[in-house]
Amino acid sequence: MKKLYYIFAACMVVMAFSACSLKEDDTFDEQASQRSEAHIAEVQKVLYTAPNGWLMEYYGALGFGGYNVMVKFDGSNATFASEKWGPSHVAGIGADGKCVTTTSHFKIEQSMGTVISFDDYNETFHYYSMPNNPDYNYDKDEGLYGDFEFRVMKATNDSIILRGKKHNNRIVMTPIPADKSWESIITEAKETEDYMASRSYTLAGAGYKSETQVTATSNGGYRCFIFTYKDETDQKVTASAPYIVKQDGFYFYSPVEVNGFELDGLVKGDTQEYFKFRNNPDVQLDSYLPTLVENITTGNWYMHYSSVGAYAQPAWDAMLDILKTAGKGQQEIKIYTATIGLSNDNKLCSSLSTSSDAPYYGFSFEGNQDGTQIKFNQKSTDSNKAGKDYYKKYGWNKVLGTVYGHTFKLSCDNQRRPSWIKMEDVNEPTNVITVYATPSYFMGEDYYNDK
Repeated sequence: MKKLYYIFAACMVVMAFSACSLKEDDTFDEQASQRSEAHIAEVQKVLYTAPNGWLMEYYGALGFGGYNVMVKFDGSNATFASEKWGPSHVAGIGADGKCVTTTSHFKIEQSMGTVISFDDYNETFHYYSMPNNPDYNYDKDEGLYGDFEFRVMKATNDSIILRGKKHNNRIVMTPIPADKSWESIITEAKETEDYMASRSYTLAGAGYKSETQVTATSNGGYRCFIFTYKDETDQKVTASAPYIVKQDGFYFYSPVEVNGFELDGLVKGDTQEYFKFRNNPDVQLDSYLPTLVENITTGNWYMHYSSVGAYAQPAWDAMLDILKTAGKGQQEIKIYTATIGLSNDNKLCSSLSTSSDAPYYGFSFEGNQDGTQIKFNQKSTDSNKAGKDYYKKYGWNKVLGTVYGHTFKLSCDNQRRPSWIKMEDVNEPTNVITVYATPSYFMGEDYYNDK
């Protein structure tokens, strides 16, 4: 009987303890839920405190750099405007001189913290996160690696700091002053970028006490500096610095260490000859104005089938026709990119990247005194086996014959940092070829979607 009593008593203790635990868990869950709801309400309240909207420093893949995105919250809707990234981007300044804007739904929810989700498709904003981005075909699955769901790290009337839920990039939002137009944010950034643009820079200044030469170039025309130098063992070192452009200069995503110096952003200043660093005004980047011949021969420039003139198109058509059955088992060989200029291993050449190989074929050149004309001379010794095969078997000789042996007059959109260069044959007016700084496919999208 005593034994039964002890068992009964023990059970009562366990039940009492369990009841207390459940009560405490319920209380804890209730408190956590209340805290989450309170934080969501607090964040929502902050979003509405900027009557002229918020300026968002938006980053997708850091190699592309940052872009100014404006957003205004009203009820459950968000209205966006943005700098224009590519031709298909519904953004920028419209024909009426006003910002192109689009409006869509957003929500704030609890998901391991407070999350702002722009859950309704927005042509301006989701362009950065959409797969199959029409202006960037190199990564169809991820596109520009942007986010549309963000964890709220901080939310005050002065600033909101977000983290992309998928890619974890830091996004900073600050209220736009009441007297600042959205249009001026875009136009001022463009003016500053044009003013400070240079294809190459050199680290210099009274505070740079080093004999090591450090160069900086823009990453394929994107908003990202690539600093390059050699260390004490003569090994090449690179450091990247993504940045966003504002009225008064470039702001780095985060400080970058270059040859022992911490560098963080550049001030526009009053001269295009050099630009001082924000955190160290005794160190600067000296800009360099290369000739157009130098631009062609110190970069790698991408051709598009659609930007090749009437003189060269028959040669390309003939080559593409041969490639339709040139692969193994008579499979088609696809051309992904066609470039001209300086290769990664410092060869002056025309090159292809294809579904089967990476042929290249060399050239030397002659330029006129002011660097506005160039003559390409064939140089077979700077060619790989694939290049010679494509030249002999696949019709590349006819294609290169529209470039090699010809003299071209050069023009561009911005000599300090061209996004394109037009080459016009001085002896054949239909031989016009435009090449581009940004990595891009040679053919249109349908060509790559076929089979």
